[in-house]
Amino acid sequence: MGKGRSVRLYLAEGSATGILTAEIINWTGHALAGPRTRLEVALKREEMFRTGVYLLYGDSLEGDLPSVYVGEGDSIAARIRIHAQDDEKDYWDRFVAITSKDLNLTKAHVRYLESRLIVLLREAKKCSLQNKTEPVFERLPEADISDMETFLEEIQLLLPVIGIDFLRRPQMAVAQQSKESSSQTVTFFLTNANKGISARAVEAEGEFIVLTGSTGSLNVSPSFHERIRLVREQALESGRAVRTDDHNFRLVEDLAFSSPSAAAVFLFGTSRNGRTDWLVSGSSETYSTFKERQL
Repeated sequence: MGKGRSVRLYLAEGSATGILTAEIINWTGHALAGPRTRLEVALKREEMFRTGVYLLYGDSLEGDLPSVYVGEGDSIAARIRIHAQDDEKDYWDRFVAITSKDLNLTKAHVRYLESRLIVLLREAKKCSLQNKTEPVFERLPEADISDMETFLEEIQLLLPVIGIDFLRRPQMAVAQQSKESSSQTVTFFLTNANKGISARAVEAEGEFIVLTGSTGSLNVSPSFHERIRLVREQALESGRAVRTDDHNFRLVEDLAFSSPSAAAVFLFGTSRNGRTDWLVSGSSETYSTFKERQL
């Protein structure tokens, strides 16, 4: 089990739908996020005049993946103000700006962070990246690169806390779990020969992760949950899952879900109770019974 971390969230306008700031205790970074409708207020805040990186994101007008743009600047406010006046970047309806509380981020640092964020977003395949170029910036001393990689790890930890999930890759969680002893690692399986479903999964970092190579059915029913349908379409669109024939698909990357039921619905294309569908590998014990024994 990893060490606990403390995150401080502050609702700057006293509203859950307004501007918020987020910090990890003992980290020099600072995030400010909000809806585009409150941009005029955010641009007046002191943090937005610092050197940093930012993400502009919103629902895609084409396809199911959200659209994301990554940028950097000596003054984030100046850069975002330009984007707000650009009709070609009208897809975004939210933003997040990441700066440093101690003002130690330089132009070279944020150019490196921008480059690495673009690479990570492409690898995660969970968004439609709107950057027209992919800048490569590695002209930093070795010590600075090490510092920025640590800074980047904290960004990846913080962003999902404020609802930004584009960078998360479940393989990271599985890799971490695999370091633990095999006696602590439990694998679950789900099969249905008639529908061509054969899947394996593990739990890691609070998520239920369906593993690479698992197969599911492309068939759908009226009870197929809209949110899970969107997840499946995004996986197929991004290449994290591929069609094997007219009836089935196969995962080519691990895929994380909030629960075993959500994973089962994803695989079957219909309403399911994943707590009874998934079985502990090597036995006939259901996920539900297994979890009850842990209480």
